[in-house]
Amino acid sequence: MKRRSFLKNTSLSAASVITAPYILPSGRLFAATGERIVNHVVLVLFAGGIRQQESVEQQYVATQNGNSTTGNLMRNMLSGAAPTSDLDALGNEGLWDPIQTNSLASQGTLFQEVIYQEGPPGHYNGHAVALTGNYYPNNINLNENPTNPTIFELYRKHNDPVQSALNAWWISEGLGPYPSLNYSQDPLYGSGYGANYLRPASILGGAGQDQLGNAQTYQPDDVSRISKIKAMLDNNFDQSGNGLPGIDNTPENRELIKSFLTNTIQDVQNGIFDLATPNGSNVRTGDLINISSAWTVMKEFAPELTVINTTNLDVCHGDFSQYLNFLHRADYGVGWLWDKIQGPEGAAAGLKDDTIMICVPEHGRNWVTNNNTDSNGMRALDHTAEDISQLPDYNLPYTNSRRIFTLIVGPEGKVVPNQVLGSPGNPVGESIDIAPTIANILGFDDNIPSGMLPGRVLDEAFV
Repeated sequence: MKRRSFLKNTSLSAASVITAPYILPSGRLFAATGERIVNHVVLVLFAGGIRQQESVEQQYVATQNGNSTTGNLMRNMLSGAAPTSDLDALGNEGLWDPIQTNSLASQGTLFQEVIYQEGPPGHYNGHAVALTGNYYPNNINLNENPTNPTIFELYRKHNDPVQSALNAWWISEGLGPYPSLNYSQDPLYGSGYGANYLRPASILGGAGQDQLGNAQTYQPDDVSRISKIKAMLDNNFDQSGNGLPGIDNTPENRELIKSFLTNTIQDVQNGIFDLATPNGSNVRTGDLINISSAWTVMKEFAPELTVINTTNLDVCHGDFSQYLNFLHRADYGVGWLWDKIQGPEGAAAGLKDDTIMICVPEHGRNWVTNNNTDSNGMRALDHTAEDISQLPDYNLPYTNSRRIFTLIVGPEGKVVPNQVLGSPGNPVGESIDIAPTIANILGFDDNIPSGMLPGRVLDEAFV
């Protein structure tokens, strides 16, 4: 029997015993009823729609007409040899050498067949399912927060001791509906329990850096209008999170965040921002900027819950070659991030050997190509609920856009290493399992009201 299960079961028979708080080896104080596996969780949502064929099945371009080259584009995350040729699909820099000597799959558990069971395989739906642990049978209104509490709200309300928003961060590449995922519409949760949200590319790159980091010249009329807006914002920021649709940071924490953003912008301007690319590389994807910025947040604040996404891969609607390129670069970014967590800076922040990282696509991508062809003659792919009867070469009981994987990596003795579970047609988990697994890792799952998280804990991954 697993130690956590044993403790949970034995505690039921000892209900009359008064339990006292105890201090874990990390030095943090927790109630004895909420045993944690580690004190930090990083969730990487591979957004944009990733096919099993190009990821865990390592088919590379073998699904494209007239091509037979296979190989592993994700050598930081997955075990397997690289393609023998990149067929110009990866741009001028071609294949990057992996930063991880041993793949993350060999350091953790790979659920190589997981299913996105219900609802449209859309980006906002896919994100909401992973972050709330609930399926949405219909398309979600992109202008609204999800109806079910997010993992950020569940963590901040039910963790013991209660944590501030400084300990929960949602860092996305892409705006649109994504800022709405840091808290829900649920009246018992909401903005008072939400996460701090950051879209780094808006602040650190292009127009965002110019507007926030460099001096601007304005006309007198502009200055007047700006002063009025500033006064309105200053007045609003003195109100509580419950009074406004925003996150409730204390004045002290707001100043910490402000100082952090100012210093980060200065690092970008001075050319010393730590970017998730190999030395000498000129690649600057939004996904890599997002992952790099997440690391600056983690080493500064050591949050207990950090969620990051990638969205550049959605280019697959029109450019399959660029999709492969972005998939390869995003994999490097994840390997880079784990290297940072386990390195000297991670140790100084208390993250080394006390962090579990979960990597999961929001949803898959179609088996049948669309009518778009890229410069290499590769056919593009959408992500829709395909009709299985129209897929004669497809032998699974569910569509390709519902096939995903889940990779869980963590400290030795906490996460089972070099374990691969599941097979095509036999998924070993669902999208809704991510939220309860995070709650279990951080030890607050038993405090969540019954029925709120219908998924299961991916216990197989843990020692």
